[in-house]
Amino acid sequence: MEQKAKHVQDAFLKRVKSALPENIALVDELADLLELSNDSAYRRLRGETPLNIEEIMKICSHFAIPFETDVHPDSDTVTFNFFKLEGKKENFKKWLSTLLQNVNRIASVSHGDIVYAADDVPVWHHFIDEEFASFKIFYWLKCIISAPEFVDKNFDSKLVDQELIDMAKELAKSYDKTISTEIWTEDTLNSTLKQIEYFWESGYFKDKEQALRICSHVEEVVNVLQKKAQLSSKLTNSKDKPTENFTMYRSEVMIGNNSILVTMGANKIAFVSNNTFNFMTTSNPDFVVENEEWLKNLIRKSILISGVSEKQRNQFFKILRDKVEDVRVKIK
Repeated sequence: MEQKAKHVQDAFLKRVKSALPENIALVDELADLLELSNDSAYRRLRGETPLNIEEIMKICSHFAIPFETDVHPDSDTVTFNFFKLEGKKENFKKWLSTLLQNVNRIASVSHGDIVYAADDVPVWHHFIDEEFASFKIFYWLKCIISAPEFVDKNFDSKLVDQELIDMAKELAKSYDKTISTEIWTEDTLNSTLKQIEYFWESGYFKDKEQALRICSHVEEVVNVLQKKAQLSSKLTNSKDKPTENFTMYRSEVMIGNNSILVTMGANKIAFVSNNTFNFMTTSNPDFVVENEEWLKNLIRKSILISGVSEKQRNQFFKILRDKVEDVRVKIK
């Protein structure tokens, strides 16, 4: 195996290893995934045997890691992975399952964290309540994906598969176990509120009471988030072991699009918003560095409102609650 190819394979497998929990041996994972003996897996880890295209595809798919190398460090080309939804409810289920697997992986590795610049509300915050989770999933399936089963339907939480609701709730719980930083603006809530207004004005709610209940769920998300910011922790239940795993900033600079940087050990992955709630991902070193610098610059221009700055924190969340009340008034 020539030296350059060995260098690329070593770098790739190093990224894969960094995404694994510490108690999982990469050699065992590769042997099971590629249906090899442990000796054959070791030879690939040592660079004695090259990975073939089929093996690389299996590894990338299984670990949700794109195949990025530094073969051409001066190239302006970046390769992104994205999830194909193709207007199908089954694909949305796979997307949600993949997102859950990724968050579980981040929560399980040492030195794993998420930095999220939120142009709109991060998906997991919608899932703290069953009816609100069903509303968001229904909205995405009907209005964004145009799944045939939902195109001519009005909102009814019973139309959303319970399996999707359970998966969404599990995602919210898993996210609460991660170390994360979120950067919000006064406009972060706007998209969700516009969706409620759109459903109300289009007659997609059964009645006024249903629409107002969804508004109350949004307000509950705001209240829970404020509690998390106050405690600097997403584990707000009194039975949970206190853990400072949440940092929140208020930015007065417009964010423009959802941008996420995930760290899993030595591996960093950038997520860029695509088609409302979907994401494109890359671990291209140059892109990741630029994304990380942008996030750091945004944080420097923001106000820390978790754990400190009680007055600024209360003012910020009052603005968000006032926005919810404005929608209530329109509905009433």
